[in-house]
Amino acid sequence: MPEVIIKYKSAKALQVIKDIAKYFDFVVEKPKTKKHDNNIGKDAALPIAFAENPDITALAGIWKDKDITLAGLRKKAWGDRL
Repeated sequence: MPEVIIKYKSAKALQVIKDIAKYFDFVVEKPKTKKHDNNIGKDAALPIAFAENPDITALAGIWKDKDITLAGLRKKAWGDRL
């Protein structure tokens, strides 16, 4: 049987799709959810030591005295494609 994927934003749209499906004898199925293998529990140790006590102030000043501008970053990333 051929399949079509329809993406929708609201529950109302889904209901309309289901109503139309009944009229045209279509089948509406929910996608099968993938079960993620989440081995990290709430009490498990975090794999990154920094994440235990994050301190964003450690990153303060990493760009100090560097000649970095937004225009320069764009030029470096995009070259002449802009």
